[in-house]
Amino acid sequence: MIVCVCNNVNVDKVKASIDAGADSLEAIRECTGAAASCGKCQFKVNRVLQQHNFLVAQTVNGTR
Repeated sequence: MIVCVCNNVNVDKVKASIDAGADSLEAIRECTGAAASCGKCQFKVNRVLQQHNFLVAQTVNGTR
């Protein structure tokens, strides 16, 4: 699924940048170019980041 149409960034690229250590919108933007043009996709990028953080928290807390 495309997250950022302007820069043709898909959700897999965003997830890969998070796995590589990107922990904020700004870091993901630097790694992938997502949300670097018009900015309309910022909420999508943040949602992917929040979902990732939620899954990590569940794993650490043993609820998953």
